[in-house]
Amino acid sequence: QQTSSQQCGPGIQLQDAILLNVPVIRQLYHWDCGLACSRMVLKYLHPVSDEEFQRACWELRLTESVWTIDLAYLMCHLGVKHCFCTQTLGVDKGFKNQSFYKKHFDTEEDRVNRLFLKAESKGVVVKKW
Repeated sequence: QQTSSQQCGPGIQLQDAILLNVPVIRQLYHWDCGLACSRMVLKYLHPVSDEEFQRACWELRLTESVWTIDLAYLMCHLGVKHCFCTQTLGVDKGFKNQSFYKKHFDTEEDRVNRLFLKAESKGVVVKKW
């Protein structure tokens, strides 16, 4: 049990925090942080088997370039009701020169923008925030 005087962040006391027993799943590659986070959320909120998760990733072609819109499609594919809130309805061109995105940016830009355009028809709820 933690004491109430401990700080969790700026202006947040531990007594104000809710600690959830979410399992830790490490990412396997430098590019799959979003998939690892999705698996942690799923294991806590909406358990699916590892096989079902892998099958969904394969069907959605989630490989070395996974964007947040891909994760929204993944959750929808696995039956998780959610709303994906984002500041940009499409690719943020500001990522083009960041080293992580540089390798795939030009080839991924059209694919990611199409995912945003087709989201509503595919049952993926996206809201600009």
